Amino acid sequence: MRRAPGWIRLAGIALELTALAYIGYVVMGREGKRPRYLGHPEPVPGEVEAIPADDTDAPADDAGARESGMEPMEFLKESADEDARFYRALDETGEVLAGFYADGRVRLADTRHRLAGMLQSGCADLLEIDNNQWSQLFVRTTPTGRMQLELRGGPYDARVLTCETLK
Repeated sequence: MRRAPGWIRLAGIALELTALAYIGYVVMGREGKRPRYLGHPEPVPGEVEAIPADDTDAPADDAGARESGMEPMEFLKESADEDARFYRALDETGEVLAGFYADGRVRLADTRHRLAGMLQSGCADLLEIDNNQWSQLFVRTTPTGRMQLELRGGPYDARVLTCETLK
């Protein structure tokens, strides 16, 4: 089987990341502005914006947090290639599923968050798909040979997760 030239694969990845950034920009509007949701009118300049009682940042349950309705593993496998590797990354506060793809893409997901980015030299800038928040991922190997993920910023800030291979 013949593979596409490297520049075509990189252009596809760049297009995917650009689309994610654009969607985040459109949803968030301009910088410093609250996201535009249906049923929430735009505030009048100079007027103090009241927050409705039912408008909270934390979802009531995990089902409400999944706006897309997609399970974490479905999110990881939706663009997987035959060489993709999947891991369960754990620490004392919980678990995150991680997918690493042959072309350098990386995705992280749990029941509330979806992140995607590009891994280069053990480091990746990840974009959270739902709220356009950036974070950094560092991949390293422990002296015992286990893979660890260190995250800075975003929903997993200051977490170091130890990986187990998923079958």
